Amino acid sequence: MVKKFVFLSFLVLSFSSYLLASQPQLKITHGPYLQNVSANEVTIVWTTDKPCKSWVEFNEKEAGKHFYTTAPRRAYSSCDGLYCVDTLHRVTVTGLEKNKTYCYRVLSQEVEELLPYRPLMGSIVSTDVWKKPLSFTTLDDEADTISVVMINDIHGKNDVQRDLLSMVPQQAFDMALFCGDMCNYIDNQDDIFSGFLDTSVKLFASKKPFVYVRGNHETRGAYARSFSKYFAGPTGRFYYAFSYGPVRFIVLDSGEDKPDTDVEYSGLVDFDNYMLRQRDWLKRELESPEFRNASFRVVLSHIPFLESGWYGSERLSKQLLPLLEEARIDLMLSGHNHAFSFSEKGKNRSFPIVVNSNNSLLTLSGTKSSLKVQVKRIDGKVLLEKEFVK
Repeated sequence: MVKKFVFLSFLVLSFSSYLLASQPQLKITHGPYLQNVSANEVTIVWTTDKPCKSWVEFNEKEAGKHFYTTAPRRAYSSCDGLYCVDTLHRVTVTGLEKNKTYCYRVLSQEVEELLPYRPLMGSIVSTDVWKKPLSFTTLDDEADTISVVMINDIHGKNDVQRDLLSMVPQQAFDMALFCGDMCNYIDNQDDIFSGFLDTSVKLFASKKPFVYVRGNHETRGAYARSFSKYFAGPTGRFYYAFSYGPVRFIVLDSGEDKPDTDVEYSGLVDFDNYMLRQRDWLKRELESPEFRNASFRVVLSHIPFLESGWYGSERLSKQLLPLLEEARIDLMLSGHNHAFSFSEKGKNRSFPIVVNSNNSLLTLSGTKSSLKVQVKRIDGKVLLEKEFVK
C-alpha cells in the first residue's frame, strides 16, 4: 500500500512538473530602448508577452566593478499609486547626474490574475547583467559639442535603415533622429517593431537614445492612436523641446499633408485645431530662457516649411512659420519629400532648410560657435557639406 502511494505521488509530481515545463515561459518580446534622455532622467521602454509589473535596476558604471558591487537603485512603472500591469512597460528613471554612464537591467514579473485582495504573481524575466549589462549616458546640457545622425521616410525597409545607420560607427554619434514615416501605417504593435524599432534596438537603441518626429504616415491605421505610448516626448505629446549641449531642439508635429475633410481620412482627423494648440505651445517655448540662451536653435519637422501647393505645407506656413521667423531659428531639418534639397535663407524665410531624402544619412555636429551638416547618400556620394557659424 505504501509503495502504491509513493508511486502515485511520484506520478502526480512528475505530471505536475511536466505541466509546468510545458507552460510557455514569460518573455521580453521587444526592447528595451531609450526615450527622453535628459541631464537627469531617462525613460526605458520594453514589451512582454504577458501582463506584468515592471521595474528597472540601475547603478553608476564604474571601471572594475560589477553591477552588484553595490545594491542597485530601482524605478518602477506606476500610475496613481498603483504599479502598472501591462504588456507595454515605460519606466522613467529620475534623480540621475548629467553626463554620467549608468548600467541597467529591466525586470518584469507576470501578474497571473489581478484578484482584489491577493493577486496571483508569476515568474520574473529580465535582461542580463552577468556578461555585459546594458548602459546609457545622460546628456550634458552644458556640453561643448554634439553629434547626431538622422534618417527618415524608411517606410519599413529594414535593410535600408541598417545600411544607412551603418555608415557611421555607433560610437561616433550620441543620439539618432528619426524624422518621420519610418512606417507605412500603424495597424498594430508589430507594425512599429517590425517596421524599424527591432532593427534600432539591435543597432543602438538599448544604449543610445533616439528622438522621434511623427510623420504623416504614423497618423494612419487602426493602431495610430496608440503610437504616443511608444515614442511621445516628455510631455506626452509629439511636439516638445529639449536641450543638447549648445543646441535647443524644437520638435514639431507637422500633421497630415491634406485637408482634414479629405475623403482619405473619413472624418477622423482634427489637425486644424491640433495645429492651433501646437502654435500656442510654440509661442511659450520661444519665450523660454532655454530657447533664448541656446547657442543654436534647430527645428525638426517631418514636412518642410516650403511652398509645395499641398494643404499641409500651407497650414504650417500660416500657423507656425511667422513665429519661427521672429525667433531667429538657425536651421530646420525635414524629410517627407523622398528627395534631398537644401534651401538657403532668403527673402521669404529667415532660416535654411535641409530636406533629407529616404536613402541618405544626415549627420549634425556642433559646438557653441559652429554647426556642421553633412548629407551622404547610401552609395557614399556626399550631397551636402555645410557649416553654420555664429
